Amino acid sequence: MRMRSFIFTVAFTLLCSTPMLAETKILPPPDLSEAQKLIFFKDHLQGVSKGSQINYEFTSKTDKERFQDEIIIRVTNIVSKGKRDLEFDFLSGENHIDFSPAQSYTGNPVIIHFLERDISLMTRDTGGWNGYFRNKIRNSFRKPAHMDEITFEYDGKKVKGTEIVITPFLGDPNAINFKLYAKKRYEFLFSDRIPGEIYRIRTQVPSENGKQLLIDEDMKFKQITPGA
Repeated sequence: MRMRSFIFTVAFTLLCSTPMLAETKILPPPDLSEAQKLIFFKDHLQGVSKGSQINYEFTSKTDKERFQDEIIIRVTNIVSKGKRDLEFDFLSGENHIDFSPAQSYTGNPVIIHFLERDISLMTRDTGGWNGYFRNKIRNSFRKPAHMDEITFEYDGKKVKGTEIVITPFLGDPNAINFKLYAKKRYEFLFSDRIPGEIYRIRTQVPSENGKQLLIDEDMKFKQITPGA
């Protein structure tokens, strides 16, 4: 799969319909929820130096296939405080997605990349409109199913983080047109103790009786290689 994406436009599309203005500093609209601010407007790469590479493990398990792969973010330049030029290797082989390099980007675009791939697959599988799925996901961040401070284990240590869970299609009357995804669940786990601040993004699609998972896709922080 190959797909070119301008992630600035995608990120803003996930948030609102107002055109993005080219400004030296992009401030979040005042009515955003704490979840939206954390996901889309925080400088997650703070402290990550030029030349650094962040690796994520990616695992996909469905009733059709299973595979493991890797997602890589490279910091090619630090433009100014909170802004970086980035390049990506998003999966490999037939699963590779050709995301365009990002310039003067604030945040961690792996969130947008993960969601864009997810939306693309749902659109392909259902014959639906990607804008509908994107809007439902966007709106669900306004009021997540839950957003909690938690403690998890990383590298043999207890680490504090923030977990956000959304269920964008639960209770949606239009889900009759895409029953497979009606109960789909998205989990995001953030921690400022993790380079890039994203420890995990996971999506799960349960069976109708809820006793098994039909789709389970998991992206998890693996390591950082600091720049010279």
